[in-house]
Amino acid sequence: MADIFPPVVQRPKLLAFRRAIDARASCLRRDECGDWAVCGRGGHIFAVPEGFQLLCFKGSVRGWNAAKSRLGFCSITQDGDEEGGLILDRLPTASEAEAIRYVLGIPKARHLSEEQRARMILSGAWDRFKGDFRPKSGSGGG
Repeated sequence: MADIFPPVVQRPKLLAFRRAIDARASCLRRDECGDWAVCGRGGHIFAVPEGFQLLCFKGSVRGWNAAKSRLGFCSITQDGDEEGGLILDRLPTASEAEAIRYVLGIPKARHLSEEQRARMILSGAWDRFKGDFRPKSGSGGG
């Protein structure tokens, strides 16, 4: 049986969505079923034929109600007590992206200048090599 919405079609859509919400690259990964998803601490985003499905897990009735309110620009497809699903039929605006990241617990991408990047690389290299690598007494054969 052919997959209705194969992973090869899902990934490019989710890459565009991840860029639109300015999420970290590591948030885009495969789930247990092999489908691509943008994953956060409080939910996941999947590409579906209708657009994007946001699955939200809040753990309380109050949390889910607050999430529905904050994500009012989405259509509710599943309305449980403490979790649910919503559909967004387009890429989000900047303010909507901030709400999505907040509700689903998706970390924002870090944007470094070349100077900051070089400084971080140098400090990382320094940390790796500043340790004491001399053999401890009694080891090293001599």
